[in-house]
Amino acid sequence: MEAFNQEGKPMSKFDFQLAYTIKPHNPAYDETDAAQARLHLREKLGLDTVEHIETTLLGMITLNGTTLADRKREAEKLVRDYIHDALKELRVLSTVKFYGCLMVDGLGPAMRFDILPK
Repeated sequence: MEAFNQEGKPMSKFDFQLAYTIKPHNPAYDETDAAQARLHLREKLGLDTVEHIETTLLGMITLNGTTLADRKREAEKLVRDYIHDALKELRVLSTVKFYGCLMVDGLGPAMRFDILPK
């Protein structure tokens, strides 16, 4: 059965690849949190990994947007929110810096985003 968006148009599924780096906010004190976050993203989020490449995740995303620009914004927001929620669950939002580069099949050049301590 096909899913539809609010305008009645079919939603589309897209493969994505997320390359990322997680750094401690304060290297002298926060390396343990950064290591915990790296491990959690790699092993606990349910996304596929790439053998021998430690900071790349693969997955599929369902997008509702009808234009390319809408789909790009939606893809970045969905993946960013997913990572943000994982870091929040670990209680490391104030101690780690996340830098990501997201490529989604058919959506053009890579999108860069970060999640930084406030």
